[in-house]
Amino acid sequence: MDRKIFNKVYAKYFKADYWLTKKIIHDKLLYAKENNIAVKLIDIKQYLRREKEKCFNMMIERVKIINDGGIKQYPAYREKFTHAIIKELNRSIKTEVL
Repeated sequence: MDRKIFNKVYAKYFKADYWLTKKIIHDKLLYAKENNIAVKLIDIKQYLRREKEKCFNMMIERVKIINDGGIKQYPAYREKFTHAIIKELNRSIKTEVL
């Protein structure tokens, strides 16, 4: 899977807080502030990088499963991100063929 395609779709879903990442960070920062715990900006950045990498690895696995003839369809109401990635991959394949 192309990293550019993933980044394009990920940015859209991250902006909409699809995984509630922003809410989790906000809650953790609020907890840290209430308990006088210092949080470095680099810790937040590393957390975001780890979450993005986990998501990328999950999508690679899902694309492999779909390509191997495994699960044909993920539930649309729960897996909008997966469907968006697959749609973009199909769109990029069509443009490469043309």
